[in-house]
Amino acid sequence: MTHFTPDVFKPSEKTLRLIKQLAYTYRAKTFNDGSMVSFCLN
Repeated sequence: MTHFTPDVFKPSEKTLRLIKQLAYTYRAKTFNDGSMVSFCLN
């Protein structure tokens, strides 16, 4: 699937690596009582 986006909105490789690292380490846990806690793994 091809996406057409302007070159202005393309982030740098460094920014993409940071986003991927955060997405990989971010976790959210929902408990039975409906509460949720989010945390970041190292």
